[in-house]
Amino acid sequence: MKQLYFVLVTILIISASCKPAKETIGTTTTPLFGTKWSLKKIYTGGKEETVNTKAFIRFDKEKGSAGGNGSCNSFGSTATVSGDEVSFKDIFSTKMYCEQVQQTENKFLAGLGKVTRFEINEKRLLLYNNRELMLEFTVEELKSTE
Repeated sequence: MKQLYFVLVTILIISASCKPAKETIGTTTTPLFGTKWSLKKIYTGGKEETVNTKAFIRFDKEKGSAGGNGSCNSFGSTATVSGDEVSFKDIFSTKMYCEQVQQTENKFLAGLGKVTRFEINEKRLLLYNNRELMLEFTVEELKSTE
């Protein structure tokens, strides 16, 4: 009787522990391309700055580019992505001056120019200069694939 009880408890434990794994299989990491990534934090000189502007970035795989809004101005660049490596070249933007968000935009675009790799952690995009975290984004919207 004890053996039967042990077997039943073991089966229940195994099936309970397998259930989350099945749910996880259906969960996928947010794709880099086709996602509008909202800027949430800028890291400079060991300091973290929370961003509350309309700054975002979107990657275009077919064009090999990235662009968005720096907080005030639209911007664009060439974006090269290979594995977890990413680089931004020829960054350009419109030239309006917006006093309340200009410093944020300047730090954002300067940070992009230093980025060497990225990491996606579920709904967060992290951009690094080697090991140093530079910029943190969250998913604003996914482009419909239908």
